[in-house]
Amino acid sequence: MTYSCTDFVDDVLNDMVIRSWIKPEQYGADDPQAQCNAVLGAINDADVSLRFAADAKQFHAELLDSVETLTGIAEQHGALALANVAYLQTAILKGGVIELTREEAVEFSFVRDLPSGGRWWQSVKLID
Repeated sequence: MTYSCTDFVDDVLNDMVIRSWIKPEQYGADDPQAQCNAVLGAINDADVSLRFAADAKQFHAELLDSVETLTGIAEQHGALALANVAYLQTAILKGGVIELTREEAVEFSFVRDLPSGGRWWQSVKLID
């Protein structure tokens, strides 16, 4: 028995549904355009997630290159700065931001000194 294009499409769609990357409601069985849109949307989402993950990994690597230990951050800048490092990495991973008061931002400004500090600082929002 030969493997057809229809078999291929069905296998891809079924696998993506099992992984919860797409939902069957996104497309009809006889709607190739909707099937394509669902798959391409999932691929785009995965691409964005991979970029965020790569950015979070780079942030962590730059941070570790700049300090002896993570506890050293707490010793030099305070426990809140160490907590904000974790919050910032999560924000970078999710494509979000952390909110800091101006006073907290001063204590956290060492992040700006990292090689990509300006990029990481874009994930910091100052609040009053």
